[in-house]
Amino acid sequence: MRARGASRVTTWLGRLFQKHGGRRKSLTWQISFLFALISFLVIGAMGFSIDRMLAGELLEANDVLLLGNMSLLRGRLARLSPSETVLTSPRFIDETGMGYRKLAVAVLDEDRRILRASSEFNIPVSALPEKAIPIEAIPDRADTGSERELRARFGDLSRQWTAPDGRWYQILLARLPIASTASGQPLAALIALSYDRSLPRELLARYRKGLLETLVASVLAAAALGIWAARVVLKRVRRIAATAGRISAHALNERLSLDDTPEEFIESTLAFNNMLDRLQDSFRRLSEFSSDLAHDLRTPINNLLGEAQVALSRPREAAEYRAVLESAVEEYERLSRMIENMLFLARADNAQAHAALQWIDLREALGKILSYYELLAEERNVRLALEVRSERGGKPRAWADELMLNRAVGNLLSNALRHGRTDCTVTVRAVARGDGSAEVEVANPGSGIAAEHLPRIFDRFYRPCSSREESSAGSGLGLAIVKSIAELHGGRVGVRSEPGLLTTFTLSFPAADHA
Repeated sequence: MRARGASRVTTWLGRLFQKHGGRRKSLTWQISFLFALISFLVIGAMGFSIDRMLAGELLEANDVLLLGNMSLLRGRLARLSPSETVLTSPRFIDETGMGYRKLAVAVLDEDRRILRASSEFNIPVSALPEKAIPIEAIPDRADTGSERELRARFGDLSRQWTAPDGRWYQILLARLPIASTASGQPLAALIALSYDRSLPRELLARYRKGLLETLVASVLAAAALGIWAARVVLKRVRRIAATAGRISAHALNERLSLDDTPEEFIESTLAFNNMLDRLQDSFRRLSEFSSDLAHDLRTPINNLLGEAQVALSRPREAAEYRAVLESAVEEYERLSRMIENMLFLARADNAQAHAALQWIDLREALGKILSYYELLAEERNVRLALEVRSERGGKPRAWADELMLNRAVGNLLSNALRHGRTDCTVTVRAVARGDGSAEVEVANPGSGIAAEHLPRIFDRFYRPCSSREESSAGSGLGLAIVKSIAELHGGRVGVRSEPGLLTTFTLSFPAADHA
């Protein structure tokens, strides 16, 4: 039940802070409201507990007062002369209050008819307690301990009653022997003792009024403190917003300082700064990409334009025009390959390229790729070697798209033949793991790749050499395509290079249940 109640409160608070009617709730207002609500609940709960405790203490103290005076009455009854009874003694009623006007006494018979009463006694018979305490149960000296013992035995000892004039009374009823009959048998009678508790009630009422005023003032103060605290806390958020407002394509170096950042905002500040780092890096790469793309498009277009202008500068033979057209076709093919590669990368980035995954025999697939590049390798006086093994002892295979596998390995092999040394061996290694994953490595001796180029070697249009003279050898998209193919399979690519010795590219394919 408590869990259900807490869940309802949480749901109510969630609805309270939701956006209603197109209006957004102010976070400052929400924090202020929570401060006020918590203050109301805490102070209200404390005040209610103290009020209940005070009311109980007053009731207990009044019971002790009534029991003590009832004990005095019992002593006076014992001191009456044989010729006197409680009904005939002229001083019994007058001496009951002992000068304390808040007490009043009445003597009743078994039918609860008032036989004698003090002038201050104004309690109706219907307001008397239902139970009367026996004479033997009343202690000689009343205190808190004896009051609690009597309450444990008889239940509530007294009864409260409000008079028409608004005064409050607490009444105790006891059964005492007050006279004797002719036969000598004791005649039991009832004695009612009342206490005017209006003054304690007024004190309790003043306390409750003060508590209410304190509660209202505390809630208002908590709400004001909540507004102040929210503005102090949200100052950091405003700084983030101000920093974000200063960011543009020409000003990406803004960062939030961690020196005066509260501990609770460290994580969000670091995340914001990391986002700016990624954004700045993305803009830098986009700028470089645009520059590289413009350069790679400009070269074939300038070639086409220059050859066309030369051909049109004067009349020429048909054979000369044919040579110009054949040269133009080569440039068009280069542009076509570049556009095709860029479209493939764009589809891969937008999850529009789908891999038709199946089990592929690595020995057979890689053998076909090496056969395709055999002629090019012979022209460069390079030997191709294939090493395939399986950790499971069965057929080495990979869970991959066959066309994409051929394209990725082909790009790596073409890259190795282009940048490797002549009169060397380019080795293609494939390993099928026991968990169903596979790795393909292409290693070639050569000049290698400097360490500063390795982190960006798979970026689009990125070339390790700063000179653009070798740009005609490739579009700079081959390794980027290899990376995209690996990511489409859920795998990864890597590169290791020892300048002047060996460069190894690794293409990993995950197991079928992880792809």
